[in-house]
Amino acid sequence: MRYTEFKVGEKEFKLRLGAGEIVNLEKKLGKNPLDILMNVEKGELPKIGDTLAILHAAMQKFHHNITMEKVYQLYDEYVDEGNAYTDLIPIVLEVFKVSGFFKEAQVEGK
Repeated sequence: MRYTEFKVGEKEFKLRLGAGEIVNLEKKLGKNPLDILMNVEKGELPKIGDTLAILHAAMQKFHHNITMEKVYQLYDEYVDEGNAYTDLIPIVLEVFKVSGFFKEAQVEGK
């Protein structure tokens, strides 16, 4: 099974959106998660809450016990390590890719 990884400190998390997580994410966001990706391609950054909701949903397949509150804590640790919010964008893009939202060639612009 394909997935991407998110590392915070010594903790590593496997990320992938399955069908159930995608449907739940659509309900939470009130829109298709790809709408967020389209805005990124236009140069607009998504809301931090939306990005963290995607991260939370992507953790559920392999880490069922991760709560949204834990995602907030992980984000704070991530930033404390010297990372920035914008460092999460490539991770989210990779989540979309491994979750079947588009093919590799589409990502590369081919």
